[in-house]
Amino acid sequence: MFNFIAVLALLICVGATVVLSSSNVTVYMEDYIRLNQRQYEAKVKKFEVEIATFRETYGRELRAISVQADLLELKLNEATERLRPLELIDSWHNQCVQNYSTTIPTVATVRAALTSCSTAAQSNLNGHLQNAQNTYNNLKSYHTTNVKNMLNDCEKRHPASQGNYTSCVTNAIATANVNTIANQKNFITYMEQAECGAKSRITQAWECSYTTVHNTISSLSIALRLIDDCIANKMSCASVSCTTGCKNRMIVNLSQADFLNTTINNPFIGLSSKLGCLEIKFKD
Repeated sequence: MFNFIAVLALLICVGATVVLSSSNVTVYMEDYIRLNQRQYEAKVKKFEVEIATFRETYGRELRAISVQADLLELKLNEATERLRPLELIDSWHNQCVQNYSTTIPTVATVRAALTSCSTAAQSNLNGHLQNAQNTYNNLKSYHTTNVKNMLNDCEKRHPASQGNYTSCVTNAIATANVNTIANQKNFITYMEQAECGAKSRITQAWECSYTTVHNTISSLSIALRLIDDCIANKMSCASVSCTTGCKNRMIVNLSQADFLNTTINNPFIGLSSKLGCLEIKFKD
């Protein structure tokens, strides 16, 4: 009876030992698995940072175009503030401003033109990064799902054999490493392609914005000069309604005077010094 009890106790102890070994089969590989997982996470994080940096750099290049829009708006507003008081001086000033200010672009028009330059380039950003982004997503999903499933499968298939479990885990990690290296090479290639495409698009955007800036500044400068010349009476106002506001007018016929001589007939004979003003118009 005593011997039977002793044998039964021994069997129970052996059984307990087998169960304990089965539950601890993964313990010896935990550090190895964690080390590789940290390396995978670091690579995935590196891809994520590179994509984010690319987006920020690309966006910063394009945001500079909006700064140009702000500067042009400032210039246009300064011109408006200068011209608005001139219109109130008299009808001559008003007509000069009205005749030539229409060629000055509006703030809304300039902003729309510059926005279209940057928007066209911005819309291509995701296209440039598509392959690199897909590679990042695939690698992240692979390590989150596939590698985890392979390691879990090793534990299920070899619950009580340390040697078989270890071999299974190392093979799974080796497979994961091959996949990671392949994706890393692809990612580098795709990022280089994205950078090349982005540079081309940014150049196009800047050329587009330069055209808008140049045309705006040119139109503004010409309009202001024409208005100044008109006010200074250096050129025709090009309108019958354009007048100095003076009621006393004189017409000088150019065909009746020889302006090559040092002296000409005095056109002011008989005029009163109390006129105050005199508008002179020349005609052929």
